[in-house]
Amino acid sequence: MKIAVAVAVAGTGYVDLSLAVLLAQHNEVVALDLIQDKVDFLNAKNQPIHDAEIQDFLINRSLNLTATLNKKLVYEGANFVVIATPTDYDPEIHCFNTKSIESVISDALEINPNTTMVIKSTIPVGYIQRIRDKFSIDNILFSPEFLREGRALYDNFYPSRIVVGEQYEHAQVFASLLVEGAIKKDMPFYSLMLPKQRPLSSLLISIWQCVLLILMGWIAIAKAIILKLGKLLRGLVWI
Repeated sequence: MKIAVAVAVAGTGYVDLSLAVLLAQHNEVVALDLIQDKVDFLNAKNQPIHDAEIQDFLINRSLNLTATLNKKLVYEGANFVVIATPTDYDPEIHCFNTKSIESVISDALEINPNTTMVIKSTIPVGYIQRIRDKFSIDNILFSPEFLREGRALYDNFYPSRIVVGEQYEHAQVFASLLVEGAIKKDMPFYSLMLPKQRPLSSLLISIWQCVLLILMGWIAIAKAIILKLGKLLRGLVWI
C-alpha cells in the first residue's frame, strides 16, 4: 500500500495551484499564501485563479488539499516543498528577480532543514549551484514547468515531458509523484545532473538531452500547425 507523501506548496498561482491539485489526488498537500481571502477562497473549494480543470477538481473530486497562512504548519513534516513563486525579469539588473525563491528557501530550512525543495520557477543558468553554495545544502533541485496559464492542470495531466535536474533518489520520487497524478503515463522522462557532479561524457549526454527537448518542442508546434492547416484545407475543399 502506498504511503501518502506530505507536500508543501509555496503559493497559489496557476503553477503552484495546478501542482497542488495534481499531487493532492494521492498525497497530503498544504498550500501557503500570504493573503487571507485567497486562503479562505481555496479552503471553500473555490479557485483564486481562472482554470476550468482546477475548479472542476476542487468541487467534484476528493483532494487532500488545504491552504493556510501558517508557515510552520506548511513546512513542518513536509517531504517536499514545491517553489513556483514569480521571478519576473528585472531590466535594471538584467537578471531574474529570485528574492521570493530565496525567502521560501530560508523559511523552509529554518522549520524543516531535511525537506527536499523543488524549484518550478523560471531561474537563471547556474542558479541551483549558487543556492547550494550559499545555503550549504544539497537538498534542492530544479524541475521546469511547461504549462499554459488557464490550462495548467490540463497540461499537468497530459505533460509533453517531465524533467528533473537531478538523478538522486529524492528527484526520482518527486518525478514519480508527477507521473502518478497525471492521466497520460507514457511521457518522456529526463533526469539531468549538475555539471559539477558528473564526468564530461555524462555532461555531453545531458546537453544532447536538452537539445532533444528543444527539438521535441518545435516538432510539437509543427504538428499543431500542420493539423490546423489540414483542417483549413479540408474546409476549403468542401467550399
